[in-house]
Amino acid sequence: MKKTIISTLLILTSLSAFSFDWPQAEVTKNSFNSYFGQNRGGSLSTSIIFSEPEEVKAAENGYITAILTENSDDSEFFPSTLGTAVILAHNDELISVYGNLDEETLTIKNEKELDAGAIIASSGSSGYQENNSNLEFKIIDAKNKSAINPNVLMPRAEEELPLSLSGIIIVNKNNDYYDINTYKTYSSGLYKIYFKRNPIAAPYKTTVSINGVLVDQLSYDMITQENNKLCIIGKKKYTASDVFPNNDLQLLGEAMFTPGRATLGLTISDMLGNVKQLNYNIVIK
Repeated sequence: MKKTIISTLLILTSLSAFSFDWPQAEVTKNSFNSYFGQNRGGSLSTSIIFSEPEEVKAAENGYITAILTENSDDSEFFPSTLGTAVILAHNDELISVYGNLDEETLTIKNEKELDAGAIIASSGSSGYQENNSNLEFKIIDAKNKSAINPNVLMPRAEEELPLSLSGIIIVNKNNDYYDINTYKTYSSGLYKIYFKRNPIAAPYKTTVSINGVLVDQLSYDMITQENNKLCIIGKKKYTASDVFPNNDLQLLGEAMFTPGRATLGLTISDMLGNVKQLNYNIVIK
């Protein structure tokens, strides 16, 4: 776990020198239909999806590397569901992707390079989304084969949608589900701990502690690719099926329960440092 955390910090430290701007005019807590890292059809979303159709602009100076059309590609980072999309290359192998564009409004078909703020197109309905005409935006770190949470590189909004921490479920290795409000006694062993998924917002970090000692922390700074599967980094790399076992639950982390009385501490936090916390006293046999 320590090695994974250190490597993640090194990547994010190198990225902190880059300053991107939002690809739409104004960003508030209500600007998104879906956050980075959300459950999207059983997969980890590597995009943020805006809530309102608007003109789309380049988030930073860059070179146009591709203009995709509907169903022209199909990979984890560039799925065919992007529809008409523009891909820009930036410094240090960073790539910004602007999907679900209106092809008829593309203003850059003959351009090779764009300045930050240059108009690319209007958002359209060329890709697959729950709501049409909304920009799908992502940033890829090609060097490290990772999708970066755009919030890491963008100016901070003054507020974020409030997160809720409720519906705690504990799952053992046999895939038995226990509602922590009903069950207070557990057999020793390794458990996954889940909470009720928020429908739009996704946490920036989730943590699990036992008796005040941190045992797992999931970070939504980035999503990596491992053996052709997208993963969230915690004490290990968790795949989409780990993070979202169904449409209702989201992983907080794993914990090894050892015999005795214990205080199980659970937290979620957003990019602005707002924290929700729950503590449970349990008995482990």
